[in-house]
Amino acid sequence: MCRWFAYISPTEPCLLEDVIVSSKHSLVNQVHEHYLPGLVAHDPRDISKDHLITARNVIYNIDGVGIVWYTSSNADFERGDTGESNDGTQKEGLRPAMYKSLQPPANDLNFRSICSNTETRVLMAHIRAASGTPIVPVNNHPFIFGRHSFMHNGAVTSFSLLKLELCQKMSKAAYHLIKGGTDSEHMAALYVSFLTNFEDEIALEREYSVEQMTTALNATVTTILELQQAMLGSKMQPNSLNLCATDGVKMVACRFRNHETQEPPSLYYSTTAGTTLNRKYPDNPDGAPTPNRYTGKAVEDHGKHIIIASEPSTYKESEWHLIPRNSIVIASGENGVEIKPVVYKAEWDAEDSTVY
Repeated sequence: MCRWFAYISPTEPCLLEDVIVSSKHSLVNQVHEHYLPGLVAHDPRDISKDHLITARNVIYNIDGVGIVWYTSSNADFERGDTGESNDGTQKEGLRPAMYKSLQPPANDLNFRSICSNTETRVLMAHIRAASGTPIVPVNNHPFIFGRHSFMHNGAVTSFSLLKLELCQKMSKAAYHLIKGGTDSEHMAALYVSFLTNFEDEIALEREYSVEQMTTALNATVTTILELQQAMLGSKMQPNSLNLCATDGVKMVACRFRNHETQEPPSLYYSTTAGTTLNRKYPDNPDGAPTPNRYTGKAVEDHGKHIIIASEPSTYKESEWHLIPRNSIVIASGENGVEIKPVVYKAEWDAEDSTVY
């Protein structure tokens, strides 16, 4: 399946190169290498008991890359000045900028240049392993709807059978903004439909509470499962729904699979790894000596942040926490991190016939 990385902080920018390119196990290297503490044994003497965990995570992610970073540049120039928002926060005028490509990220000069020269306090990055839809840039994640961005790792099973019914549950504004054919983008449209209460396109530019975002994410999962149950009955199969959504100020994500015992694809969070990844601070993500590394800032000076990612990207396993299965992670600025269960009925559990 795919791999993704998300970073959000109310005060501390990250350099894209630091967090998704430079480290030994950065997102760029997760195209072909994987590290899954807490899920898969990495000692060669220890064989994982669940080969399906490996199958849902250890895949070549070669079908496209996408990044979204939030910036206030457009709004700043529209007001006739430049620089940050008037109050110094990320809220005013913050909107998503996007880059998508089918080139391997390690060899994409445009991608590397953007990452080397772009900082942001809110980032989504995604490398894709296609699951049956065309390999074209519009099908790359993340997907943008107004100020809201969304990405997914996993699969909606029997999506082609559900697609028409799913579209009928969206707002017209969200439906008309769908550009590709993936299950993921359709889930994104469904999410913003619930978030905006099915209002017109202007509603997509508004900021909503983290409670509303959480409710919309739950409603997205619930709607898919209810549709499958109604249309497929006993033929319903498990879905892997590792979802992430942000408005540039807050972020919600879930790790989910509707099976009684099976694990969803991997998903971790960290509230400290951003410091290790940031070249302004001591230490480095690979744990190797770096004599020329700038160490002018103390660790405690780094701002609050959260990283939510398919795999850890620093050498410190203690910095990362495996998100419990069927849980939602809520990040709301200075309020830190909260984990809640996905709203879920046991009757939605399905029998498995696929590794996804």
